[in-house]
Amino acid sequence: MADEIQPSAWETAWDWTPTLLYYIFWPVGTLTFYFAIVVLFTLKLLYRPVAFLLLPLVYLCRFLFACAIAPLNLLAKLETLYIYLGVAAIVGILSGIAMAYIYGSLASIFLHDSNAEKLFPQTAKEYQESRRRQKPTVEVPLMSSAPPLSIHGSGGTTSSSYFSMSDGSRSKSRRSKGFLDQVIMEEDSDF
Repeated sequence: MADEIQPSAWETAWDWTPTLLYYIFWPVGTLTFYFAIVVLFTLKLLYRPVAFLLLPLVYLCRFLFACAIAPLNLLAKLETLYIYLGVAAIVGILSGIAMAYIYGSLASIFLHDSNAEKLFPQTAKEYQESRRRQKPTVEVPLMSSAPPLSIHGSGGTTSSSYFSMSDGSRSKSRRSKGFLDQVIMEEDSDF
């Protein structure tokens, strides 16, 4: 008898715990089961009239869903076009990069001498500066408001008091407006 091992209190508790839980939860589970059957039966009775009353709302929701999904369906139909344009963009970008690299390397190889800057034409800014240097400092108006040669001061020249202040200051105060200051020449059309 001394060789028999006595079961511990935990082993005994584990033996009778499932039985105790079964007797506690069996009435709760049975009541829940029958309550669910009653609720489902009631919902089944009410389903047809409620579904009939909610039919306009169901159709409206289906229509709104179809309107929301229509652009996605259109995008799915144009998938091949997107693939084509994407591949074309990638090819264009890669070929542009390759051409820029090749042109840069060839330009650096062939135009590496000191006279390379002379081969390039002058920029617009340099051209405008050279034109300004070539212009006379005093602009002579094409239509002068000067009096006829009969009105002369002493010495056969026109007196400076004869000209108004606005005539002399007009050409000096005129600011250079770039393209706005230039005359646009129009060509005759045969049509």
